Amino acid sequence: MALSMPRIESEDFNNLFNMTMRGKWEEVVKIYERDPSAHKVRVTKTGGTALHVAVTEDKEEIVSKLVEVISKYDKEALKVPNQSGYTPLHHAASNGSRTMCKCIAEAYPSLVDARTKNTETPLFIAALHGKRGAFFYLHSICSPNSNLRYSYTRRPQDGTTILHAAIDREYFHLAYQIIYLYEDLVDSVNENGLTPLHILATKSSAFKSGSNAGLWKRLIYECIIVKKLKADPSNPQSHESEDREINIVEKSNEQEGSSATDVENPARKDHTGSQSTTPSAERNRISQADYGNFLLGFLLIILGMGSKRIVRSLQELKELKKKHKWSFQVMNELFDRSKIIYKHVHSGADRGELPPLQEEESDLIATVGMVDQGLKTESIVLIAAKNGVSEIVERILNEYPVAIQDRNEERKNILVLAAENRQASVYNLLISKDMLRESIIRKVDRNQNSVLHVAAVYSKDKPWPIPGVAFQMQWEIKWFQFVKASIPPGISLRPNSKNETPEEVFSRTHEDLVNQGREWLIKTSESCSVVAALIAGVGFATSAAIPGGTLGDTGKPVFENAAAFDVFSISSLIALCFSVTALVMFLAILSSRFQEKDFDKDLPGKLLLGLSSLFVSIGAMLVSFCAGHFLMVEDKFKYAAFPVYAITCLPASIFAAAQFPLYFDLVQSTFKNPFDHLHRYK
Repeated sequence: MALSMPRIESEDFNNLFNMTMRGKWEEVVKIYERDPSAHKVRVTKTGGTALHVAVTEDKEEIVSKLVEVISKYDKEALKVPNQSGYTPLHHAASNGSRTMCKCIAEAYPSLVDARTKNTETPLFIAALHGKRGAFFYLHSICSPNSNLRYSYTRRPQDGTTILHAAIDREYFHLAYQIIYLYEDLVDSVNENGLTPLHILATKSSAFKSGSNAGLWKRLIYECIIVKKLKADPSNPQSHESEDREINIVEKSNEQEGSSATDVENPARKDHTGSQSTTPSAERNRISQADYGNFLLGFLLIILGMGSKRIVRSLQELKELKKKHKWSFQVMNELFDRSKIIYKHVHSGADRGELPPLQEEESDLIATVGMVDQGLKTESIVLIAAKNGVSEIVERILNEYPVAIQDRNEERKNILVLAAENRQASVYNLLISKDMLRESIIRKVDRNQNSVLHVAAVYSKDKPWPIPGVAFQMQWEIKWFQFVKASIPPGISLRPNSKNETPEEVFSRTHEDLVNQGREWLIKTSESCSVVAALIAGVGFATSAAIPGGTLGDTGKPVFENAAAFDVFSISSLIALCFSVTALVMFLAILSSRFQEKDFDKDLPGKLLLGLSSLFVSIGAMLVSFCAGHFLMVEDKFKYAAFPVYAITCLPASIFAAAQFPLYFDLVQSTFKNPFDHLHRYK
């Protein structure tokens, strides 16, 4: 029988508060043993007890002692929530401590049913924070009854499930396990009509198609080997250590070996169509992955790049590849296990009187991925196209080509959405499909905007992956030209509901970008022209001067036969010629009309030629100076003067180096058309 608990005195409360805030937990335990009324006392502004604080600070030993003391008197104290409705078990689940979850849940088993003010169970909290160890333990103690079992997984407030939450937070390792443990959640729908696959379709950064890494990062990325996920719901304890190390180095799948099998269906094949590998083959594959990663790290050390920054970058790339590979696995599992995603395609229900392939101008909106016709939810293929997840788009179109007919509330089809959101990879995928007939290309939205109209609209929220407003304008032109070349000619002349052609829309929406690009080019040209003029003056003076003078009787230079004199003469002339060329190019930019078409090739070409000439003239001027000075000190210092020249040339070299990023971006933008490899309309 529970003992009665008297009201705690003010002095005792202050003592409990001070000991808790100072982290003197042994004293807190003594207070709990001495005064049972302290068990339910709230000591924080958020309404938490001392036990809440101990759990939050991950004091496992102290939590065990406090729970033991509380259990001797009134276990109801374990159920005390804070202002957000969090019990100590919710906090333990949030921290990911399987030990604390077990300690609290064994003392008060019904706490697994407790819900926060947001109607979240401890199991849901563990999934929400990606704590695999705590999640698997809580899963093991939840009711085996089918109806009750799934009630723990849902947040009734908005219908979100643990699978929605894990995918939304990009905990794909946990999401993969949830799919095996709670297969029915694959088709679960929240209050907005979204399935887990809808949520995954918004995660462009979780897929390889959404990555924009540089060249060297792409090379390292391809060298990294990541192990495939395997279902391992039978051993929840193996995930605890992984949760504790996740903030430093994630060691996922190290526990997976031969025990990584599907306990619900051991004979299940993987989705590549091959049978599960034998334990020895699996160990061999894992050792190869570890060996490849070891060689990559060893190579970095041999090359002298084993600094913390490099190691951190390598780890980030490894985590990125994990995310890409695991999200792809989760995607395949969701598609393979879903029972309703293509329900309307299978049954032909609610498809209208005319089949979409027979009636091109039908008002039909395809229903692939539309789980509830009463909800205004975009289909999965449209969401994926809008966010640039080409992996999901390709999977849907390969299995159900009819999905290409889908349109949203604004009557925009998949092609229009891809063009509107600047998703070049998805757009290229779509126009390369044989199923993309001219009738789909000619579709317009509710405002009669064609695919070229939406491609002509500039949005600051969707910039191209290149810095600088002038380069952004250049890519905008290239994108518009590419879309125009990929569609039938007649579409580019069709006006929208505002009686605007695509070219007129392009001019109107890019007016501010043109002005910003003009200002940037003028400032850049003015700065560089000053330097070019200085070098031209120096180059003219040095090219007319003769080091050492001339011989009085012949008028020939004193150092005529010296190699350094030849270097001086040629380099000074080069500095003069290229500096004048650079100056002319920058002046040509300053006097330009700055029309839209000029940002395509004319202005970038002039800027590239001007910067190239400027860099050459700077280098030639430095060589000319060093060669002329070397003639004066050759006999005295010989080659000892070279380090002095290097230090003397350092300021000018710093200026040139500071301009190299701009120069490289300019070269890339001018000579590399990012859309050249894409398909064009035939």
